[in-house]
Amino acid sequence: MTRVQLLELSAAVLLLGAAVGGAAYWHRAAPPPRPDTFPVSRPADAIEAWDLELSDLAGRTVRIRDLRGQVVLLNFWATWCAPCRDEMPGLATLARELGPRGLAVIGVNYKESKREVQAFVQEQKLGFPILLDDGGQVAKRYQVFALPVTVLVDRRGMVAGTVLGIRDWVAPDARAYLDRLLTQPKV
Repeated sequence: MTRVQLLELSAAVLLLGAAVGGAAYWHRAAPPPRPDTFPVSRPADAIEAWDLELSDLAGRTVRIRDLRGQVVLLNFWATWCAPCRDEMPGLATLARELGPRGLAVIGVNYKESKREVQAFVQEQKLGFPILLDDGGQVAKRYQVFALPVTVLVDRRGMVAGTVLGIRDWVAPDARAYLDRLLTQPKV
């Protein structure tokens, strides 16, 4: 083996070692998520949640004030919104797993017909209430200008935060954030 070939082989071994070491470093076990690392916009001042009054798919009226004492996750969505559709299974999981601890997951459909929404809910087998915002008035009141948007309301009925866009609601950082809201004392 010539000196040049030996140098090339040594360089290749060093580069391979650096690549393996870098991969091991970047894929090391992550520390547990902190509850304050979830990307949520928090209001600077305490803001009471707007009291909505909308009908669910069965025609029952749902009001935010009736959910006081629970943490409410209001998800504004539409069937034509691909990110909204992608979020739904995670929201259904939260409703099923965290509902007994006091989390009320509520879907607020934006300006679609009851028939369209019912077909989607049945297809996806969603197990949480879906409200119909036919005229978009509740979305307007909550300043929803794009979908999906999620508004989180604490047990006191105060806005805890707003999440713009799609999130993985079953990811560790989201769970840690929701756990923090759920451990607040009941009102």
